[in-house]
Amino acid sequence: MVTYRDVQNLTEDEKNGLALIYKSGGIHQSTFWKELDLTSAKGGKIISTLIEMGLVTKTSVTFEGSKTYLIAPSPLEIDYSLLMSEGGNLSPFISHNDIDEFSPEFTEWLLSLPNPED
Repeated sequence: MVTYRDVQNLTEDEKNGLALIYKSGGIHQSTFWKELDLTSAKGGKIISTLIEMGLVTKTSVTFEGSKTYLIAPSPLEIDYSLLMSEGGNLSPFISHNDIDEFSPEFTEWLLSLPNPED
């Protein structure tokens, strides 16, 4: 599974390419590198990196009479267990922008989390 840190370690061109693919819902490789103002070789390297990481898929298609590839976003695997406390309770702080880490509610929730050393 790709982590946030993996995505943060991408180059700016790779991040821009990934954003374009997700924003468009899928893009033809022949259009991809033109949209990002890259050479076809550089665009191909970016796509290869994103495929290796499992972030996108590549399917052979015909577009405007020419063979190319459709580059589409891969479904993201989300580990919802990270939002859960012991007993399967969803964090009460999942949607709060202003969490008071000194509140009794936060302390109670924090103490209900499983101990990774157990």
